[in-house]
Amino acid sequence: MQKFYFSGVASKEERSMLEQAGINSILVDPIDLKHVLDWNGSLALDSGAYRQFRQKLLEVVDLEEYLFEIARSRSFDWVAAPDLFAEPVWTLARWNQIKQWGIPNLVPVWMWDAPQSILHQYLDEAPLVGIGGCVPWLHLQGKENLELKRGNLAKLKMLCQQRPNRFHLFGLCWEEAIEVLTPYLYSADSSHWLCGARKGQVIFMNSRTGRLSKAPARALPFAKDWNREQRCIENAKVLAQFAAA
Repeated sequence: MQKFYFSGVASKEERSMLEQAGINSILVDPIDLKHVLDWNGSLALDSGAYRQFRQKLLEVVDLEEYLFEIARSRSFDWVAAPDLFAEPVWTLARWNQIKQWGIPNLVPVWMWDAPQSILHQYLDEAPLVGIGGCVPWLHLQGKENLELKRGNLAKLKMLCQQRPNRFHLFGLCWEEAIEVLTPYLYSADSSHWLCGARKGQVIFMNSRTGRLSKAPARALPFAKDWNREQRCIENAKVLAQFAAA
């Protein structure tokens, strides 16, 4: 994987933790952009479609404001084309509307399980294509969901193997998926490092299995005394090191 972008920078606190972890690459949407306006590292711009879906918003930002003001406000590695979560036909129609507007490094977003014909058009028209809509199944918990998750992961792996270094995956938040997909993705983003704050969990390389793993900090001798901030910082370090390996 050429780049792993860290998302979830909802305040100066998250930015500070990423700086302490030595992180260089961040992804933000228009709402969180204010926290990283003077960021000196790599920055990618997301349209905010997942925020819109999760918070049931009508719109995160006006289309023309997003593309003509925000997207041009500084240098971005790339800019996600506006999409609508779970609405691939609407998303394609919007792409067809804006793709000739001259926005630098504009990345179309293909929704998971949308028609392959849409994906093929995006691949023909853009060097980098985003894959969205995976977070709901990546987030599933429990052994009863493992077969579904691994089935989807196998399909996603095959797709990425067929087109190596052509995809950015939005919301890569499962250790097994990170391991499986890292060799084939161009980039990915995740706020998964924040599980150290949200759930008191620590991501680490298991010295016995050699696998990327996660466990409650209280169950790990080396992490049981870490505070909220330290857990997040160490999580970010491990994810960055693994993605770069």
